[in-house]
Amino acid sequence: MTYLNVKIEDIQIYSVSIPLKAPVKMAGISVETADNLIVSIIGDNGNIGWGEASSAPTMTGEFVQGMVAAAQFVKLSMVGKIISNLQDIKTLIKTPLYGNEGAISALEMAMLDLFARTNNCSLAELLGGGKRQSVRALTMIAGGTLEEEIERAKAKQQEGFEAFKVKVGSNSPEYDLKRCIMIRKALGSEAFISADANEGFAVPEAIEFAKAAKDAGIDFFEQPVPAHDVNLIKEVALASSVPLGADEGVHSISDISELVTASAVKGCSLKTIKLGGMLAVLDAAKHANSLGLSINLAGKVGETSISSSAVAILACLVPNINWDVSITNQYLLIDPVTDVVPIKDGKILIPQGKGLGTKIDEKKIEPYLVH
Repeated sequence: MTYLNVKIEDIQIYSVSIPLKAPVKMAGISVETADNLIVSIIGDNGNIGWGEASSAPTMTGEFVQGMVAAAQFVKLSMVGKIISNLQDIKTLIKTPLYGNEGAISALEMAMLDLFARTNNCSLAELLGGGKRQSVRALTMIAGGTLEEEIERAKAKQQEGFEAFKVKVGSNSPEYDLKRCIMIRKALGSEAFISADANEGFAVPEAIEFAKAAKDAGIDFFEQPVPAHDVNLIKEVALASSVPLGADEGVHSISDISELVTASAVKGCSLKTIKLGGMLAVLDAAKHANSLGLSINLAGKVGETSISSSAVAILACLVPNINWDVSITNQYLLIDPVTDVVPIKDGKILIPQGKGLGTKIDEKKIEPYLVH
């Protein structure tokens, strides 16, 4: 296919801090603000592409200040370059910079958005066309008293949500199992409920939880123990009554292969900030599907509709999405964009429009810029 070229004229780099509607509590941390990198890439044709990456020091090692510095470093090699096809974008993100997948993913997202807008098409069309027009949205249960968690879960169910993720690992296995039992009772048998420990359990605690997870109403158990040792995950898997999923343990295709070879997991959660961009997520999803894994796509808490649009678009492109999709603009106090990614009746509707289908509203985001 022949595309219209675009030359990168300039790259603007921003750091933002946007409050969440309510703190999200997970193992080891409580998140109250979205501290993110936002980039805009200006083309010589007047089009602008937007990209975003959330800081996730416990997952990627990146703080927002470091992502800004990394983006500034990569910018020097990108300005003046011409994008004429997808391979050019892949080439431009292969920098001498070590690591920093979050910063690189934001720059790649902005280039893809710019290139799609230049060619007057949606990003889904640019990447081959979608397999589906909507996907089931997942919502988190993470913080407050048990009574408050149950009320929020029931309210979300009333809105049409069918998939729920309970954050565990900050409490004892006994208390987290009690939470899961009560939430399952409140939501009924039709809800799809997972538990995510974010590496928070030691192996004995994880095994205790995993053995009882099925009886507690859990459908799968995500990242029960630290991700650095596949043998630890396998030990939990051997005792578990439900399938295990990997999140923090997946930063590459080789990570997926290693986990499957060890019979440690039955599914994985894929994020642009871990893998280094949307194109890498697509490749990882195809590989995971070929190995028979279930797939979850997610943004990190929390991201605007820039990254959330990217996740939604990926969700319409990947081979399977049976462990649902978590877009995290739903947790922000304000989503400073022109078109918010819609969730209707518990389903994410795939963005239409050119490129990502939305852009940053600079007036809305001004109060949240970190200067």
